[in-house]
Amino acid sequence: MSRIADLTRFPQDGSYSVSCAGLPLLVVRRRSAWFVYANRCPHTGESLDPLGGSVASEDGLLLTCQRHAAQFVADTGECVGGPCQGQFLEPVPFTVTNDGLYLD
Repeated sequence: MSRIADLTRFPQDGSYSVSCAGLPLLVVRRRSAWFVYANRCPHTGESLDPLGGSVASEDGLLLTCQRHAAQFVADTGECVGGPCQGQFLEPVPFTVTNDGLYLD
């Protein structure tokens, strides 16, 4: 398993762009739930956050691509608004431990 990062790096209700094992990832923390997706919009294959910062809404429910304003449900990765409706962000298998997130 490759370590993604320490849990303290990710405050609640946000998204965080990281790289692990050469893979661009988007780590999403919504309250106590964790999600990891490939940082790639299904619309064009480009990253969701070229401007940097979180792409999560204030309540952590939605992720918005900074390139095309496509909106994804944080919990499922499903696109519910914008040019790729019905498509999904690619989930990345991971494990949460007491000290960090790890790629499976």
